[in-house]
Amino acid sequence: MDIFKITTENDKIIVEGTLEPHDPRRQRRMSFTTAHVEQFLTESETEFGSCIQESELNNSYAESCTGTWIFEKKIEKPLDKPAEKVILSKEKKAAPKKKSKAKKKTSK
Repeated sequence: MDIFKITTENDKIIVEGTLEPHDPRRQRRMSFTTAHVEQFLTESETEFGSCIQESELNNSYAESCTGTWIFEKKIEKPLDKPAEKVILSKEKKAAPKKKSKAKKKTSK
């Protein structure tokens, strides 16, 4: 039983999910969220970007047995040109200040 169906259009990845309604004798209760769909896409080695449209599947209710998620396609952006090499010089320590010594008093 395939729960998720993946289709690709232009710059979008569309995932359609369908569950059979809950029947205590045949079908256990199930629910799927966006996190489950992202995990499914990762396991099927599909690269995706951020989610544009979210949904939730739950077979306890007939109206929530189907849902559609839409993700952006992951676009490879060209890398920036590497920065020019810069040589940093070490800072020189400041010369120590001369401390004046207090005059010693002689005791008589």
